[in-house]
Order: sequence, then C-alpha cells, then structure tokens
Amino acid sequence: MPADRFQQTLWTILVLALVGVGAAYFVMDPKPRPVAAEPPPVIGSVKPFALTNQLGVAVSEADLRGQVVVADVIFSRCPTLCHRLSQLMAKLQAQIPAGVRLLSLSADPAFDTPAVLAKHGQRYGTNAAKWWFLTGTKAEVYQVATNSLLFAVMENPEPEPAKVEDLFIHSADFKIVDRLGRLRAVVYGEETNAVERILSLVNQLQRERTP
Repeated sequence: MPADRFQQTLWTILVLALVGVGAAYFVMDPKPRPVAAEPPPVIGSVKPFALTNQLGVAVSEADLRGQVVVADVIFSRCPTLCHRLSQLMAKLQAQIPAGVRLLSLSADPAFDTPAVLAKHGQRYGTNAAKWWFLTGTKAEVYQVATNSLLFAVMENPEPEPAKVEDLFIHSADFKIVDRLGRLRAVVYGEETNAVERILSLVNQLQRERTP
C-alpha cells in the first residue's frame, strides 16, 4: 500500500475511534436537561394516609397541604443507591425555600422504626423542620409510595439476596407534589443536574396560583 494511502487509512481509523469514544461518552454522561419552563402537568394526587416520622409523630396528607413536597424512597440499610439519593436530599435541604417539605419513605418499614430513621437521618444532617423520614406498616407505606406517588417499590423475591442493598427494589427518582397535593413532576436521581431541576420546579410550583 502506498505510504500516502496508508496514512489516509490510519487517519480514518483514528477519526472513527474518536467518534466512537465521543458517542460512548454522550451515552454515559448525557448533557443536563434544560430546566422546565412550561407548567408541569398533573400526574396524580396524594390520597389519605397515616404514617409516622422519625420523631415518632403521626403524619397524614393533611400535614402536607399548602407545601410543595419532594419525595423519594430509601431504606436505612442500603449503602449504595439510597445513600446517593439521601446525599441529594441533603443538598436540597440546604437550598429549599420556606414552604417546602422533603419526604423519604422507607422501603423497609419493619426494620426502619422511627428511632432507626432518626439515627439514619443524623448521618445527613437532617433537619426535621424540613425533612421527614416516614415509616409505618409495610402495607401503608407501600400504598402511599405506589398508589399516590407512583414509585416502584417491592421486596426482593429472592429469599436471601447476596447484598443488603438488594433486599428491596425501588425507584431512584424524586417525585414533586404541589401545594394542593397533586403529583406534578418526576426527576431522576441519575440526572447530572437533578438538584437544579428540582429547585427550579419547586420554585415554579410555589409561584402558581391555587384555586
């Protein structure tokens, strides 16, 4: 093969390789989504419930009315996904304006008693005036998580999962509820600008006029 043709072929291979690397990077680390400007749609509503927070205080849907709510699902024994979600919640706690409530529902309520959740919350500097961890019977917690907030959450059907973080399977997103108790938005925890998107949506919903 002539030297100039060989050099051209080599450059073609290098360019294709760079394009492939760039494409892989885009898939692995997508650009942040633009912050929403349009009013988010009504996806669902929070139905009546009775749970208990980390202080041992009874909490119902009525305690959330008039506040914008950001919710997720975690369990205290999970050292991986739940830890990352709680780190994001801690960042939100430091930045949310007045009138916003953070909720973390336990996927493992039999283990996650109020005392366990209170100790767990200390790890993230939880301020109970802003952030509640909620527990109760499994049926009650799962009813709120799945029927009201449209999370996916279930106990792992395998009798003995290899890792503690696999005891329960649940969504890795955040649900945002408006002041009327209506589910309005979903933000995935893997998004690179998840905190910024949540704060933007929170501020947007706070500015909305209520009937």
